[in-house]
Amino acid sequence: MKDRVFLGLLIWALWMSPLLAQGVPDEERDQRQKSQKEKPPRIPDGPFVPKKGMFSREKGEFWAGPQDEGRFIQIMTLALLPQDQLNVKLQEWPMYQEFSEAQKTRLVERVGEFRIQSRKEALKVAKDFHLSVTPENEDAFVRDYWSERVATEKAIREQLSPMKKKLEAEAKERLEKQYKPKEAK
Repeated sequence: MKDRVFLGLLIWALWMSPLLAQGVPDEERDQRQKSQKEKPPRIPDGPFVPKKGMFSREKGEFWAGPQDEGRFIQIMTLALLPQDQLNVKLQEWPMYQEFSEAQKTRLVERVGEFRIQSRKEALKVAKDFHLSVTPENEDAFVRDYWSERVATEKAIREQLSPMKKKLEAEAKERLEKQYKPKEAK
């Protein structure tokens, strides 16, 4: 029995020794080292990525936070435009002029990706609700669907804006009352 175990170990050692002597190829070693390095988490390229100045506030304004609450409306408005009108509309935007060519290209790509996704979503709604949308009127349906959605979003914002201002003012008063500055003696 001992002879069999010894013989098995000897055969295994002889068989493995040439493989171990070869070592690990440089490419594989580099891959192992790269995979062992700690990587920062990937930040997705999306609308909710925090940006520099995202929590800025105007002087005298109490609430900090993103000031571009109408972002969905802005992006959807761009996505509904034909490509030639999109370029004209972007040229009118002062911030667009400050972008590098790569940033301009990426923005147009992102609007295109958003356009494709919004089209899929609108057509999915048509299918889910058994609407009679044919290939001939798909474009019109997508445009009408999102135009109605944007109009609804704008109306909701207009209706809720006074309520939001009122609630923000009440919250500000509560915070100021609870954390009022200590009086100097």
